[in-house]
Amino acid sequence: MLSPTHDRGTVLLLFPAAMLIVLVLGGLAIDVGLSHVRARELQSVAASSANDALASLDVNALRTDGRIQFDQARAHAIVAESIAAGPLPGAAIDFIGIRTDTIGRPEFVVTLSLDVELVIAPALPGDLETTHITRTESATILG
Repeated sequence: MLSPTHDRGTVLLLFPAAMLIVLVLGGLAIDVGLSHVRARELQSVAASSANDALASLDVNALRTDGRIQFDQARAHAIVAESIAAGPLPGAAIDFIGIRTDTIGRPEFVVTLSLDVELVIAPALPGDLETTHITRTESATILG
């Protein structure tokens, strides 16, 4: 049986490997956290943009014969202005339109997307430098 004096150098061999694992996992936690924060911010911007875009509805058409229509160019400009004023000016507009919800009420829908640049993942092996996030929000149109 070996005495404890022969095992004295094993900690020196295991510590760098353990430290590398801790650093990699910590870095991935930073990237995942950043992605979640950006996703929540994008969700908030999409919700406020959908509410702001309700200003593009044609109120006269809604009052006279109940038609729901909107000015697409004005809605796009309103959403773009709302994005520029928010925390994520690099967000892209994927869709702006009107659809019906599950119970048949019309709602104004805005879909935004964002490419989030990761912090630690680009330093690791592989080809992951950004992650793509898409969020959709709607504002119900009450008639």
